[in-house]
Amino acid sequence: MAWIWEKKCRTGTEKFLVTIGLVFLGMNFEWGLTSQNEGNVCAQADTKPQIQWEHLAKDLALPAVNARVDRVWHGIPGLNGWQLNVPLSQQATQRAQDGYLHLVWNKVMPAVPLSQLPKEPIYRGPEAERSAALMFNVSWGEEYVPGILHILRETGVKATFFVDGRWVEKHPDLAREMAQMGHAIGSHGSGHPDFRRLRETQLRQQVMDTNQVIRDVIGVRPILLAPPAGSFDERTLHQAAAAGMYTILWSVDSIDWRRPPAEQVVQRITKQVHPGALILMHPTGPTVQALPRLIRELADKGYHLKTVEQVVLEQRAARPPMRLSALS
Repeated sequence: MAWIWEKKCRTGTEKFLVTIGLVFLGMNFEWGLTSQNEGNVCAQADTKPQIQWEHLAKDLALPAVNARVDRVWHGIPGLNGWQLNVPLSQQATQRAQDGYLHLVWNKVMPAVPLSQLPKEPIYRGPEAERSAALMFNVSWGEEYVPGILHILRETGVKATFFVDGRWVEKHPDLAREMAQMGHAIGSHGSGHPDFRRLRETQLRQQVMDTNQVIRDVIGVRPILLAPPAGSFDERTLHQAAAAGMYTILWSVDSIDWRRPPAEQVVQRITKQVHPGALILMHPTGPTVQALPRLIRELADKGYHLKTVEQVVLEQRAARPPMRLSALS
C-alpha cells in the first residue's frame, strides 16, 4: 500500500511514494521510498504535495464486527470499527503544518451488538482481534492480591477482578484499590455457593445483594457476573440479565487454584491462548510468580490484554494512530 504525493512541474510530473512506518493495532506496515521521473525534475518552489486521503482512509479502515450466537461458544461479542474522518483529518493536518498527518477517527459500532442478542453465557471474545483478558476470581487469597496489583501496575495491564461480596466486606481497602487502578470489577456472588442448587429467591439475592455490597464499598455498578465454579443455569442468565449484567465463563483455565509450579501455569495458558481468550486465574503464590512471564509471553505472541468489560462493550484493545510521520 502507498499514498502518492504529486509534484506538478512545467515539463512533467514527478511522483513520490510516501515512506510511512507505523505499528497499527498489532500490524506492522512499512512502505519503501521510490520515484518515477517523467521529464525534468521540477524546482522545489514549484511543487505542492497532495496526499490521496481516500486511499489512506480505505487502507487504514477497520470494519466493525457483529456479535453472534455460536453453537459451541454461545454469545460472542462483536468489535467496534474505526473509519477515518477525511475532512477533519485534512483540517487538522493543515492547521498543524508540522510534517505529520493528523488523523481524526469515527468509531463505528456493530450493526448487530451483543445487547440485541438472546441472553447467552460468554466464554470468549471475538476472534477478529488478537486480544485476551486476564480475569481473577477472588473469594480468598488476599495475601497475594497486593502482589498481583503491583505486577499489573508495573506492566500497565488492566485486568478483571470478580470479587466475592463477603470478601469485599472483609477487605474493603484491597477491593477499592482494584477499582482505583482502573481494573474492571465484576461479581462472584457471596460465599461461593453453587448457583444451580439455590432457590430462585436465593439466586436473586446472590445477584442483587452482592451488587449492592460492591456499589457501597467500591463505588461501581458491576455489569459482569462470574458464577462460582462456573456453575449456572437458565435462571442465572435470567437474573443476571434482569440486573443489566452478562454471565461470564472462560475459555482458558489456568487451574492455578491447585497451586502447581509457576512454570506450569505459564505453559498451560500460553498453549491454550487464542484470539478472544478469557483467561481464568486466582490469587495464589504460583500465580504471582507466573504473572510477569505470562504477560511478556503473551505480548511476544502479539496479544493485547484488555478487560472483560471491554469485551462485552465491544471495544477494541487499542486505538488507531492519531498521527503519522510522512518522510519524502
